[in-house]
Amino acid sequence: SQESIESVDSAAMKSRMQTMQKRIESLEREKFELSMSKAPLEARIRQKEDAWVKERERLCAEIENHQFASKDVDERCRELEMKNEALEEQNSRLRLEARVATSNVDGVGVGGAGGGANDSWGERLKTNNEIKDLRKELKNKDDEIKSLRIEKVSLESEVFGCQQEMQTLERNYDEMEKDYQELESSKSQNSEAEIQLQVLTTEHTAMTAQLNATCADLEEIKTRAQADLQAKEDDWKDRESALLFEMSVLKSRAGKSVAMDDGEGMEEDPDILKARIEERDRRITELEEQLLSGEQLRRALHNRIQELRGNIRVFVRTRPFLPNDGAARHSSIAFLPDRESLTIQGKHVGEGHAFKFDKVFAPSTGQDVVFDEVSEFVQSALDGYNVCLFSYGQTGSGKTHTMQGSGNGAMRGIIPRAVEQVLSQAKMMQSQRWTFTIKASFLEIYNEDLRDLLVMMNSDGSMRSRDAARSATKLSIKRNAEGKSFVDGINMVDIDVDDMGNGLAQLETVMVAASRARSVATTKMNAQSSRSHSVFMLHLYGSNEESGTVVQGALNLCDLAGSERLDRSGAASDARRLKETQAINKSLSCLGDVFTSLANGSKHVPFRNSKLTYLLQDCLSGDGKALMFVNLSPTIESSNESLCSLRFAQRVNQVELGKATKHVQYSGKGGSSTRR
Repeated sequence: SQESIESVDSAAMKSRMQTMQKRIESLEREKFELSMSKAPLEARIRQKEDAWVKERERLCAEIENHQFASKDVDERCRELEMKNEALEEQNSRLRLEARVATSNVDGVGVGGAGGGANDSWGERLKTNNEIKDLRKELKNKDDEIKSLRIEKVSLESEVFGCQQEMQTLERNYDEMEKDYQELESSKSQNSEAEIQLQVLTTEHTAMTAQLNATCADLEEIKTRAQADLQAKEDDWKDRESALLFEMSVLKSRAGKSVAMDDGEGMEEDPDILKARIEERDRRITELEEQLLSGEQLRRALHNRIQELRGNIRVFVRTRPFLPNDGAARHSSIAFLPDRESLTIQGKHVGEGHAFKFDKVFAPSTGQDVVFDEVSEFVQSALDGYNVCLFSYGQTGSGKTHTMQGSGNGAMRGIIPRAVEQVLSQAKMMQSQRWTFTIKASFLEIYNEDLRDLLVMMNSDGSMRSRDAARSATKLSIKRNAEGKSFVDGINMVDIDVDDMGNGLAQLETVMVAASRARSVATTKMNAQSSRSHSVFMLHLYGSNEESGTVVQGALNLCDLAGSERLDRSGAASDARRLKETQAINKSLSCLGDVFTSLANGSKHVPFRNSKLTYLLQDCLSGDGKALMFVNLSPTIESSNESLCSLRFAQRVNQVELGKATKHVQYSGKGGSSTRR
C-alpha cells in the first residue's frame, strides 16, 4: 500500500511536472515572439528619433536665419521709408524755392525797364543758373527716389517669400510634431510590451525554479522508493529463505511415508502464507488510514484551539533556488514529513536548529497549494471579520511572489486568488438574497510616508489625468467615532460583483497600476527589491434583505519590505538606498517591539512608533484574525537571516490576541442589535 501511495504521488508529480514544462515552453515562445517584435520596433523608433532630431535642428537653424534676415529687411525697409520721406520733403521744399525764384525773376524783369538794365540782367542770369542747378538736383533726387522705390518693392517681395517659406516651415514643424507624437505612442506601446516581457520573464523564472524544486523532490522520492523497494525485496528474500528452511526442517523431521501423505498439504503452505501477508497488509492500510484521520482531527482541533486563543497563525515558505543564487544547490533548510517542522543549519558545521509552526511549505509547493491553506482564512472576511495576512522575511526571499505572484496562470499569488474567491462566494450568496459591495485600495509606506498606489485611478476604474492625481489629498491614519482606524483621503476602486470576469479584469488593472507606482530598486541581493511596505485592502459590505443582517469585513494583505544587511545589499554606497534601508529596518524593528509587548502582556503596546504598526493596530489588538507568512531563502549565505526570521516567527506564534470580533448587525421589527 505504501508503494501504491508513492506511485500515485509520483504519477501526480510527473503530471504536474509535464504541465509545468508545457507552460514553460509556452512562456518561452511568447518571450521569443515579444523579443523578436521588440527589436524592429526599437530600431525604427531610434531611426525615427534620429531623423526627427536632425530635421528639427535643421529647421530651427533655418527658422532662426530667416528670422534674422526678416529683421534686417524690416530695419532696412524702415530706413528707406524714412529716407524717402526726407527726400519728398526736400523735393517739396526745392519746388517751392523754384516757384519763388521764378516769380522773383519775373518781378525783376518788369522793374528792369525803369531801372538799371545791366544789374537786373546779371541777377536774372544768376537766378537762372540757380534754377538749373536746383532742377538738376531735383531730377537726381527723383531718380534716387525711383531707385529706392524699386528696391523697396524688391525687398517687399523678398519679405513675402520669406513669410511663405516660414509658413511652409511651420507646416513641416506641425507634421514633425505629429510624427513625434506617433513615435511617443509607439514608444509607449513598446513600453507596455517590455512590461509584459518582464512579467513573462518573472513568471518563467518562478516556473523554472518551481520545476527544478519539483524535479529535486521527484528525485528524492525516487531514491527513497528505490531504497524502500530494495529493503522490501531483501526482507522478502529473507522471509522466503526462512520459510524454505522451515519447510526443509519439517520434511527432515517427518518420516518418509508421512511426508508423502502430507505432500498435498505442504503444497498449500505458500497460499496460506500469502493470505496471512495480505491480511497483515490490509491491517497496516487500515491503521495508516486511522492514523491519517487522527492526524487530520488533531490539526482541526489544534486550529480550533489556536482560533479560540487568538494566536497569530504562522506559515513558513522556502523559495526554490534561482539562477542568481549561483551554482550551489545545497539547501540550508530541511523539511520533516509532518509538514509542520523544519531544521536549519547553524553557523558552525553540524549545528542545527529545529522549529515547528502551523504549516511549512517546501520549495516545490505551488501557489495553488499555498492558497488552499489560507482560503478558509480569507473566507472569514466575508463572514464579517477583519482579516490581516502579511509576509515577512529578508529581501529576495519571495514575499512579493507569494502575495502578488506573476501572470494570470499558475503563478498567481494570494491577492488575486483571494479576490477571485471572494467574488465567487459573493456570487453564490446572491441566491440567498445577499448583496455585497466590494471596494479595493492599495497603498505603500515609503520612508514613513503613506502613498496611494491607485492615485491615477478613479473609483470606477478609469484613469485620471496627471493634474488631478497631483491635486490628490495627502494620506493620513485617523480614528472614527468607534475608535477604529481608517486611511483618510485614500482612493477606493469599486470591484464588480455581478460580473466576475469584469471584476477580475478590474483587479488586474489595479494590480498593474499599483506595481507601476510602487517604489522598487536594484540591490546586490535582489534585482527588483521592494523599497516600501505595501498594503492591499479589500473592504466588504454585505446585507440580507430577508433577515436584515448586515456584515462588514476587511481583508488586509500586506507585502512587507525585506529586512536587509547593508554589507550584503550594498545600500550603504547610495544615500537614497541607505535612507530607505534605515526606514525599512526601523519599521520592522517597531513591529517586533509590538509583538514582544503583546507576548509579554504589557499594558502599553507601542503601535504609534511607526506608520506600519499604527495602520495594523486593529488587526493586531484582538479585533481580527492575523496570519504571518515567513519567507526564507534556501542558500547557505542567507542561513543567518533565515534563522533570525524563524526565531522572530516563533515569538509571533506565541502571541495570543484573544477571540476575534465578528462585525455583524441584526435588525428586525423590534429594532436592531449588534454582535461585535
